[in-house]
Amino acid sequence: MGAISREALIELAEAKVADARMLFAGARYSNAYYLFGYGLELGLKACIANQFQASAIPDKNFVNRIYTHRLEELAGLAGLKPELDERKRADPAFDAHWAVVSGWSEEARYEMINPDRCAAMSAAFADLEHGIWTWLKDRW
Repeated sequence: MGAISREALIELAEAKVADARMLFAGARYSNAYYLFGYGLELGLKACIANQFQASAIPDKNFVNRIYTHRLEELAGLAGLKPELDERKRADPAFDAHWAVVSGWSEEARYEMINPDRCAAMSAAFADLEHGIWTWLKDRW
């Protein structure tokens, strides 16, 4: 994979989540669940992209760490961890949603996800007041 812009990451993230919503509506729970998580991963990476500066060589260790799929680690790399932790403490519904989404991993592509687990993931994205997706989009 070559360089990818923040704008392209946002576009990809939104496309993955839109596809996940369609798959969820069509009862294709395993693929919907995977794409919800993948969309969140790409959204966090869009936030990380904000940290790069033109005409500056980034720290190699930092760059290598971006190539993870672990959402908690990506939130930290994006500089969102303190704000995320504060929001989880202050908002129990948000905390519950984060608990759902942070259980995602790229290994989900090999799992059969049941409807309840996918519904919880979908709700974490759909909740406009306490949802993960709304919170993340406000940070792009």
